[in-house]
Formats: sequence, structure tokens, C-alpha cells
Amino acid sequence: MANFQVLMSNSLTEDRAGPSFAKQQQQQQQEVEQALQAPAQVGLNNNNGYCLTDANSSANSLSAFHSKSTPMKIGCKFGCLGAGNGQLNAPNGFCLGIDKDIIVADSKNHRIAVYAKMGALKFQFGDAGKRNGQLFYPRKVAVFQHNGNFVVCDRGNGRSRMQIFSKYGTYMFKISIRFMDIVTGLAVTAKGHIVAVDSVSPTVFVISQEGMLLHWFDCSVFVREPSDIAIRDNVFYLCDMKAHGVAVFKDSGEFIYRIGNERVSCYPTGIDISSGICSLGIPMDIASM
Repeated sequence: MANFQVLMSNSLTEDRAGPSFAKQQQQQQQEVEQALQAPAQVGLNNNNGYCLTDANSSANSLSAFHSKSTPMKIGCKFGCLGAGNGQLNAPNGFCLGIDKDIIVADSKNHRIAVYAKMGALKFQFGDAGKRNGQLFYPRKVAVFQHNGNFVVCDRGNGRSRMQIFSKYGTYMFKISIRFMDIVTGLAVTAKGHIVAVDSVSPTVFVISQEGMLLHWFDCSVFVREPSDIAIRDNVFYLCDMKAHGVAVFKDSGEFIYRIGNERVSCYPTGIDISSGICSLGIPMDIASM
């Protein structure tokens, strides 16, 4: 059974800034918190994955799915604004490590921070800059489960750069991704293949550890603005920020189903999957189910 960890964003972008939008976001956040306490909002679909009712369904129905569900609660919170150890400034991506660590791309601090499951800082790495081995506004991070190495996408000298670091944070090499524009989703398959998502023309690319493009598929018909990706059992879960949900695909690119709606998963910016928890979060918050 797949479990979901979703990082939500309520930060204001330039085109949405203003008191009216802030009030709307606050109201949406209150609705999300209320929804998390309502078991009827979450059910199991025929693919044995969690499915949230869509915007057109009744708040008390399960869209013809099973009624089994579990209410969410806050598991722990960590992080605060700043540049010191354990602090964060515009975290832009995260993933789960091999020991259930939480790895965060700390964008404006130009580093990767590694936290233990309950939020204690283990270590961080990264020096601000555009040279190989440095980090410049890192957006996304993923982990190779077989060796613990990191793959990081930042801005580099262009719009996106991909670098590989050891499990200790030591720079190893760079992978050329000239065929991509802006990477907003990053994950690693069980086979060790890197999966990256381009948000400009929504497309999923599968790349070998050595940097060879293996295959790709266009997801623009089903995804308005991809913001992250997670993988489990050869199934791809794409966060769709503008559609307020998650689009689910086979690794071949075939669309399967959609999860979430504006009331429960507004503006999702990150997702990961673990075997032990199902989590929904607001920036720097982790809620477990």
C-alpha cells in the first residue's frame, strides 16, 4: 500500500501577492486542517493507493471507493527561518533518505540539509556558487537508495544543473541536462535511474546514473504545472501545483488516476513516499497518518 508525504506551499509569488490572496490562502489552510481531521475525505482506490475526493464530490463521500481511512495528525515540526545550523531559507524540495532521513534543498542558503526522522539536524553540505561542486539555489534533491549518494538540481550557470554528491556530501560529477529547461521534480527509481521533470513543457525524463537519456514522456495533457515527483513500484506520482493534486502514471507514461483537490491539497510543491508513514505537510511541518 502506498503512503504519501506531501509538502504544501502557502508562500506568495509575485503574481499572487496581496492581502486578498493572503486571506484566501489562510482560509484554504484552515479548510485543509479541517479536512485532515475528517476521515471521510480519504479512501482507498482500486489500485490500493490513497485517493482524495475531487472538487465535485460530496465532502462526506468517497467517490465510489472503499470507506477505509485514517485521520491525520501532526507528528512533529522542525526548522525556522535563518542561515544557522538547522535553520532554513526558502526550502524548495525534499526527499526521504535510506534511514528515513528527511533531506531538504535549502534554496536561499545554497545547501542541502539532512535531518533525522524527528527533525534533528544530522549534517548539511554546499557552498554558494556556480562552479562544479558548489550549489546555487538548489531546487530538488533525491537519494540513490543502494548507496546513499545524492543527486541535486540547482540553477548553476543556466536554468538547471544536475550534480552527484556522495552520501557524505562530497562532490563527484555533473550530468549534462541540456535537453531540459527548469527541473521541478527529481527522484530515483529502484534500478538507480534518475527521473527528472521539466515544468516548462511538462515532460518526464529518465536518465541513467552515467547521464544517458533512457526514455521520456510528455505529461502536459494531464499535468498543468508539475512541481515534484515520487516513485513507488514503478509508478510515478507527479505533484501538479496548479491543479491542486497528484497525477499518477505508469513508468511507461500511461496515465492511471488523480489524487487530491483544492480543499485538501492546495498548491502542492513536494511529495515523497515511505513504507511506514502517510504524511501531509505545510512548509517545515510534517504531519503523519
